[in-house]
Amino acid sequence: MMGLTSYRAKLLFVPVLAVLVLLAMACGSDDEPPTRVASDVATDTSTEAAAVATSAPTEVPTNPTAIATATRLPTATPVPLFPVTVTGSNGREITFDEAPERIVAIDSAVVETLFAIGEGWRLVGTHDFVSYPPEAADIERVGGAFNLNFEATVGLDPDLVFVFSEGPAEELERLGLRVLYLQSLSDDFRGVADNVRMWGRIVGNPVAAGEVAADFEARVAAIERAMAGRDEGPRVFQDEGELWTPGPDTLIGQVFTVLKLQNIAHDVVGYSQLSPEVIVERAPEIVIASYGDSISANPAFAELPAVKDGRVYVPDSDALSITGPRYVVGLEKLAKWVYPDLFD
Repeated sequence: MMGLTSYRAKLLFVPVLAVLVLLAMACGSDDEPPTRVASDVATDTSTEAAAVATSAPTEVPTNPTAIATATRLPTATPVPLFPVTVTGSNGREITFDEAPERIVAIDSAVVETLFAIGEGWRLVGTHDFVSYPPEAADIERVGGAFNLNFEATVGLDPDLVFVFSEGPAEELERLGLRVLYLQSLSDDFRGVADNVRMWGRIVGNPVAAGEVAADFEARVAAIERAMAGRDEGPRVFQDEGELWTPGPDTLIGQVFTVLKLQNIAHDVVGYSQLSPEVIVERAPEIVIASYGDSISANPAFAELPAVKDGRVYVPDSDALSITGPRYVVGLEKLAKWVYPDLFD
C-alpha cells in the first residue's frame, strides 16, 4: 500500500510541476518587461496580510489558456464615436447618433474639409461656386446661399444640410431636413483647425481630421517662428475689387498681423472702399490684387511704391478666400513672396 501511495503522489506531482513551469513562462523572461497583473488589493508586506494570504488557498489554473487569461492586462475600453452634439450659430443643438452619409454643404470650406479628411464621398450636393478640389466637379449644384434651390435640395434626400447663412435654414427645417447652421470664420483663421476636428467627429473619422488639423497648426506655427525676429514689415493694400479692402478685424487682417505687414486700411472696420487719393497718400509698398491686377496700369497709381517697384501680388488660387485646410497654403505663398529671404 505504501508503494502504491508513493506512486500516486508522483503522478500528482508531475502536472503540478508542469503548471508551475507554465506560470514561469507566462511571467516572461529577463529580455521582456514584466507583465503587471491587475489587482484590486494593494501590496501589503505586514504580518497580518501574510497570514491572510497563507490561510486563503489559491486555485491554480491547470491549462495554458487559463494561465494566459489570468496574466493578461485588462484592455482599455474604446471611446465611442457617437453620439456627437454640435451647437449651431443659432443656438440649436444637433445630436448625431451616427455619421451622416448624404450631406449637402452650402459652403466651400466644408467641401474642402471633407475631401481633405477622406470623406468627400458623403457629399451629394453643394453650391454653384465650389471650385476645389477637382473631384468636387462631380457634385450636384443646388444654387447659392442666398438663392438656394429648395426643391433640388430636398430631391437629393440629404440626412444633413450645412449652411453658413441663417437665411435658408428655417425653410430647410420646415421642409423636414436636418440643418446645421454655422457662421463662417471671420476674424480668426486658426479656427480652421477646430472646424476640421469638428467635422471629423461628425463623420466618425477623428483620426484623419486630427492629422489634417495638426498639420495646419504646425505650418502656421512654423511661419510664426520665422517671423519672430522680424520687425515691422512693409505697408500693404489689398484690393478685393474696385478698391474694396479689408480692415484689421478680418481674416486677412489677421494674416497681415502674423506677417507683420502694416495695413494701410488700419482704420477700416470689416471691409470698406478706399478712394484713390487715400491710397496714394498712404503709399503702400505692397499691393495684393486678389482677383487680378487693376492697379499697375491705372495712371492714378503710377507713383505708388508698390507699382514702381513691381510689388503687386496676384494670388494663383483662392486659398486665402476660403477658410478650409488650404488656407495655410495661401498664407505660406504670401509669406514667401513678401519675405523670400525668410521662406526659401
